[in-house]
Amino acid sequence: MKKQKVQIDPQAHFFKYFSIGAITFLLGLGSVLYVNLLLPPSPQQELLALIGLTLSIPGGLLAFYCYIRLLLSRLQHFMEK
Repeated sequence: MKKQKVQIDPQAHFFKYFSIGAITFLLGLGSVLYVNLLLPPSPQQELLALIGLTLSIPGGLLAFYCYIRLLLSRLQHFMEK
């Protein structure tokens, strides 16, 4: 018996990854903001801010990429109608 793969709408697929990227981006930048406000200037503060930035940059790029793909998918769907 073979398992049947369920076809996922491309917009739903990209929206899921857009949401994951946007949440990761916001968590990373939020951590940078809280570290800046709550910790005194120290190497630990800089390290935690760096971790927040390294978390937010890939999340922001993923969200940007998926948003563009959603836009193109919607334009393509509109042109086909």
